[in-house]
Amino acid sequence: MSQRFFEGATHAAVYAKFRPHPPTSLTARIMSFLKEKYTGSLTGATDVGCGSGQTTQILAPHFTNVTGLDISQEQINQANKLNNNPAVSFKVSGAEKLPFANTSLQLVTAGQACHWFDMKKFYDEVDRVLVPGGVLALYGYLFPEPVNTIADKKLSEILEHVYKVELDGYIYKGSQEVYLNNYKLDKYNMIYYMDSQIRDETHYTDRTMTVSDFTGYISTWSGLQNYKQDKGEEAAEEVLKTFQSRVMSTLESTETPQQTEISIRYRYFLLLGRKPDNN
Repeated sequence: MSQRFFEGATHAAVYAKFRPHPPTSLTARIMSFLKEKYTGSLTGATDVGCGSGQTTQILAPHFTNVTGLDISQEQINQANKLNNNPAVSFKVSGAEKLPFANTSLQLVTAGQACHWFDMKKFYDEVDRVLVPGGVLALYGYLFPEPVNTIADKKLSEILEHVYKVELDGYIYKGSQEVYLNNYKLDKYNMIYYMDSQIRDETHYTDRTMTVSDFTGYISTWSGLQNYKQDKGEEAAEEVLKTFQSRVMSTLESTETPQQTEISIRYRYFLLLGRKPDNN
């Protein structure tokens, strides 16, 4: 195969292209939870660890101002490039010191991101910036599942082989906490900071993509990026080419990877907590 997966692309650019967008049902659940007890104006929300902005834009219809934060200048540059909504802005910022005044936001979200945070410091900051009755929403998606083909099980095994075997030692613990453990560790328990915590695992999104694009999605994994940094671009390209070849062989496709389509399901999990209302 002649395709080169890293050519002319930064990590932020491929992240923006290949990462999934959260389902609308997930946003609706977050907003309904907020409105259960908070009845004031929805003036401010922030999306922490926003990456290239996919998870930030979904909040825009509900708030006067939405701010996406990410520690990576490159990700913020990509988010700004893709943004055309005047209600949405992006800033470089870590999660442990949020650039907002006390009790100034109604909602704080972190989508597929908080496994990189110092959770104790993050919770303290969330408590500081949220209004009474404000909501913290943490969410992510599980390991992607091929669906709607007779080879779903085999395709899942090929995908897991890359993650668990070929990239063994290169997958950070944080990534495993989201993909494999669904934020079920104690450090994700908001009950010490919030009125209550609920977990919702009913949301998912299906995405039809080409095999080429699915391979591109794997190139966004932090483990693959770590492997590339250690072993070099050629070795990382070989991992992706081998994966793509195995998928094409399993599908018995006579078309090119750019023409062959596959359906992928991303199952989401959502944790919601509410700041106590002191009024």
